[in-house]
Amino acid sequence: GCMPNITRNAIVNCAELVTYDIIKELILKYDLMTDNLPCHFTAAFGAGFCTTIVASPVDVVKTRFMNSTASQYRSALNCALTMLTKEGPKAFYKGFVPSFLRLG
Repeated sequence: GCMPNITRNAIVNCAELVTYDIIKELILKYDLMTDNLPCHFTAAFGAGFCTTIVASPVDVVKTRFMNSTASQYRSALNCALTMLTKEGPKAFYKGFVPSFLRLG
């Protein structure tokens, strides 16, 4: 489970930092807010939402792969493909609201 965990952390960090900066810059560019606490809170909340959308599939696969028995999946990729074929794309967003509330 080490590689799926590293992948998830890299995706979360990149998505959160980039989207926070983009959202904050857009808020300031269009004079929606001044550079103060509400602006930073709004940018952080938006970044949390974007990050959850991007990271949720990796997080769900990581969790399932780490909690599986030794012979259930050959790899994290096999776990993701099995989820997609047996449960469909919605399976990657199970637990979206708690994940968003944690990141937001």
